[in-house]
Amino acid sequence: MPSVQRPRSGRLDFLDALRGIAVLLVLVQHLGELLFPAVDRLSTHVVQFGQLGVMVFFLCSGFIIPASLERGGPGATRATALAGFWRSRVFRLYPLYWVSLAGAAVLVVVGVYSPGPMSGGDWLANLTMLQAFAGSPHALGLYWTLAFEMAFYLALSALFLLGRHRSSAALSLAASAGCVIAAVAAEPLLGRSAPLGLFCLATMFTGTVFFRWHAGTVALRTLVTCVVSALAAGAALLGAAAQQPDGRDVVPMLTAWLGAYAIFCTAVALRARRVPRWLRRLGTISFSVYLMQALVLLAVPATPFPVLTAVVWAVVIAAISEGTYRLVEQPAVRLGRRLGPRPAVSKPVAMRGRSIGRALPVPRPADHGRIAV
Repeated sequence: MPSVQRPRSGRLDFLDALRGIAVLLVLVQHLGELLFPAVDRLSTHVVQFGQLGVMVFFLCSGFIIPASLERGGPGATRATALAGFWRSRVFRLYPLYWVSLAGAAVLVVVGVYSPGPMSGGDWLANLTMLQAFAGSPHALGLYWTLAFEMAFYLALSALFLLGRHRSSAALSLAASAGCVIAAVAAEPLLGRSAPLGLFCLATMFTGTVFFRWHAGTVALRTLVTCVVSALAAGAALLGAAAQQPDGRDVVPMLTAWLGAYAIFCTAVALRARRVPRWLRRLGTISFSVYLMQALVLLAVPATPFPVLTAVVWAVVIAAISEGTYRLVEQPAVRLGRRLGPRPAVSKPVAMRGRSIGRALPVPRPADHGRIAV
């Protein structure tokens, strides 16, 4: 077996690789539906690339957020740990999000983009990233994923305060059961199928089970049970949606969800392998790529040649994203750290003769399908 890949500054390379793959899939979806009819048909009838990428993102969030939430130093209370978590999330997400929102507003003002009827209150609601729960439309369509991210953060924060956040397997199974109940009960009670977004939350809670398995607190059979249950719940939601009179073809969504779990499981199984540097970097700047691509595709005109247009858009997206990562994301994260309390100095943890500080634990295979830290 290859040597275990050590984290760089507390990062896990396989997660960066997954984020890179995820944002590439989202970009393929957007470029394909705009430029390449064959890709658009494939996405419409076989596999929805955007959903595939988004579900990989959600699994990554479910994996890493518990580690971020539980990272408090010695003597830290739940309240201080939670405050630190939200400070890091706010400075990590909102500055770049507000930049993209301002970019969308500029495109509206100059007449390049029209998001549909939006009042001033709708634009203010978009500042919170919670506009979906306030009944306001998204200024940019891809903001819908961020609303589910925030819902997951809020739910996990409440569970953290209650001391129930470590019951990851039970929470994943409960979320999957909720999807099945909604799939069965929504039509008789509401006259419509259950929202497919429920599967997004179930997927993030299932991602936390991957983290517990990685950390050695959950057995492999428990992880497998949670994954199978989540996918069965997703199939139930899609089956209910297909029964509606206006039900769309659910095959592309189902294959996307199955594919996302397959990609994530494969990456976790191969987490000791080295990741290409370019893919690590793409994962590092993936949040910028995710948000900036929408603005670039709206602002940069297409050429008469689809392949040339795709290359130009991809290059511009990469360049702008690298810039926003360096000029917006990194400074905002550093500012958030400076505004927080000074971390307690702890003795670095030695691993195989090297110091890795407080980096996320990298496990080694052990008996009984578990992972030992």
